[in-house]
Amino acid sequence: MEVAIVTSGYQPVPAAMGGGVEALIDHLILKNEYYGTMNLTIFSTYHEKSVKMASKIQKTKFIFIKPPAIVRICDRVLYFIAKRILKKEKSMSYRYIIQRLHYIAKVSKYLQKNTYDKVILENHSTLFMTLKKHHNAQKYAGSYYYHLHNEVTNDYGCRQIMLGCRKVLGVSRYINQTLSGFLGSFPADKFDVLRNCVDTFHFGSVKSKQDAMALRKNYGIAADERVVLFTGRLNKEKGIKELLLAFKKVHLLRTKLVIVGGYFYASDMVSDYEKELQKIAEPMKDTIVFTGFIDYPEMPAVYGMADVAVIPSMWEDPAPLTVIESMASGLPLITTVSGGIPEYASVEGAILLPRDDQIVERLADSLNQVLFNDSLRHKMAAASRKTAEQMNMDRYYTDFIAKISD
Repeated sequence: MEVAIVTSGYQPVPAAMGGGVEALIDHLILKNEYYGTMNLTIFSTYHEKSVKMASKIQKTKFIFIKPPAIVRICDRVLYFIAKRILKKEKSMSYRYIIQRLHYIAKVSKYLQKNTYDKVILENHSTLFMTLKKHHNAQKYAGSYYYHLHNEVTNDYGCRQIMLGCRKVLGVSRYINQTLSGFLGSFPADKFDVLRNCVDTFHFGSVKSKQDAMALRKNYGIAADERVVLFTGRLNKEKGIKELLLAFKKVHLLRTKLVIVGGYFYASDMVSDYEKELQKIAEPMKDTIVFTGFIDYPEMPAVYGMADVAVIPSMWEDPAPLTVIESMASGLPLITTVSGGIPEYASVEGAILLPRDDQIVERLADSLNQVLFNDSLRHKMAAASRKTAEQMNMDRYYTDFIAKISD
């Protein structure tokens, strides 16, 4: 089966620069090395490190599309205008506009010249433009799928092509419902759920715990200190500010809060929000560690040094990988009733909080509840791991194959 996966066009695959969607595609690639069910082609934006990583893969063809210098310059100018002059709140959405248009045009030509049994569009509704060009929608009628991770708010003139999908594979029932509402007339039987996964072999492993000991030393965390862990991008929707304010309230002795992530994956961009976080953390600087972006292969050790994970999403988060990673690592989880999170987090292994004006107090109370009750913490940890074991890479691969082989 010839399968083409069209990735976003701004984050490369293999996931040299991070990204949850990109990590999931990596899982498919790696499992295809073992099972070999697909002749897989990956379309990705160019990144030198990704090209090097791809050279080790035998059963996947990578087509890297490198944006010309003029495209990169134009994108920097647009981003500067959006962020510094127009003061756009979500200026990051302007960062790769020209690059993605260039990418879409190139991918469209490849889809025209080559023939695939299945075409998978990853998340961004702009990618339907690859089918709009060169009559590709007609060529691949009944053979293209939409792997949906985030809410769609614009069809970019491709509504009819979206309605022509063989199937929408959403990461949660919640995210499927949002697209159903947006499209209106999309048949219910064309929606399916492809649940996210993590590498349950490495997350929660003995090696991750061993590596965590060295990592603690790197960050100045003593062996007898407890660690509260947040992982994810540093933006308002992720609830880091609320977590910092909650941590400030609890005054936990011999406990450190470790915040892992950056504003935009592995880039060196720093947002005004990140600066605000640093200012809030300043009075507690001896108990708070900002690590910045950490490469994904190192993440099992990051979770391995924690006692509790807090993912306080303040938006309708469709299905954050950080929730599954926390559970796979055998951590009690404190999170929110947001989007698709309740479809993943078990009530036995997680405390699910409402997102209301009492969230800071609720987070503080939950931290106290978990960290001062060893029996509860161990019980939640075991339940988390048991739930996550069902969301492993092998199951993800076989589910993916089954859902595109209907």
